[in-house]
Amino acid sequence: MLNPDKSLHLSLLTVGDAPAVADLHRRCFSQPWTDADFARFARAEECHGVIARRGGIIAGFVVVSIADTDAEILTLAVDTPWRRHGVASIVLTQAMVDAAERGAEALFLEVGVHNGAARALYKRLGFVRAGRRPNYYTTPDGFEDALVMKRSLLIGLPGRVIAERMERLSTNSLE
Repeated sequence: MLNPDKSLHLSLLTVGDAPAVADLHRRCFSQPWTDADFARFARAEECHGVIARRGGIIAGFVVVSIADTDAEILTLAVDTPWRRHGVASIVLTQAMVDAAERGAEALFLEVGVHNGAARALYKRLGFVRAGRRPNYYTTPDGFEDALVMKRSLLIGLPGRVIAERMERLSTNSLE
């Protein structure tokens, strides 16, 4: 796994991680997912999650679903003490590499229009606006629109991943 921050330990989401991941999700979101939700994601062939730990404590995670050549971020969370330390970038970059290695060509996500920090992160990582979903999120203050963002997984990832994806594409186009 990619990991420029050697103090982080990256691993894939397992059923055993579900309670701790759900606990972090509860602290980060007003409509949290349950232990059972994360256990289901861990068991699902089309899903994978990347967890970052510092000193054995979960600092952040991302869960991605892949369907054919499209992938979607289902959720991403970073615990408050670890925000603005690169944790989200690291787990998201690893998730992009994993999705590309599993055949995904594009990664989609929704982000609240008022979530400036997340929108800035996604923009830095190469995501562009692909649409808008009115009243997508329920917040304590009412409803919030979501921006749909998209990133190609065919460019801008570590060279090995790009070379393998391009090789698969060129081989498939000859068949």
